[in-house]
Amino acid sequence: MGEMKSAWQIAMEKADKLGKASPEEIHSIKFVPEGNKLASMFLLDDKMNLTAEISKLQAGEAEKYVKKGIEEILLRNISLPHSEEDMRRTKKSMDGLRIIKNDKKQVEATFGLINNLINQYQLALQQTYSEFKKKAEAALQQGGRNMQPQRGNQMSLEQKIQLQIQEEWRQIHSELDAQYDRALEQHRQKIRELS
Repeated sequence: MGEMKSAWQIAMEKADKLGKASPEEIHSIKFVPEGNKLASMFLLDDKMNLTAEISKLQAGEAEKYVKKGIEEILLRNISLPHSEEDMRRTKKSMDGLRIIKNDKKQVEATFGLINNLINQYQLALQQTYSEFKKKAEAALQQGGRNMQPQRGNQMSLEQKIQLQIQEEWRQIHSELDAQYDRALEQHRQKIRELS
């Protein structure tokens, strides 16, 4: 059995095969994963001081790449809220981005747009679900009335209708998510472009 290689060793071997890696590529390979790790720890530990952790690193080029790694993870964790944990992670990610981004005014403006989008999404989801629920209840009642003379088949028809309703809701919810995810990705991209 061969010896296990680190991601760094594998990346360097690939770089050697392609030709000599530039100093920028070497810094990126080495320090972006450190930033990824710091961001993951920051999201999990409410007591972690991200500013202090960044200041422990070597100043200069390393900091730029560490911040890039932090940004990658934090942006990935700004998402549409499907649970309380999603909301917590989004807010925590925004807190982290406030720390690493220099253009505070633009960051805050974009976060305002993201918060508005999330509020609109939650409202649209509630309204869509309310309308869907009314239609689903009507379909269940109609299905039950149509099958009353055939008592033995009523449960199977009701189950079929419920399965169909569940599938329709998943599709509607998925389409709504996709629409708002596209808008959210545009805001994430704006943040990537900020210094």
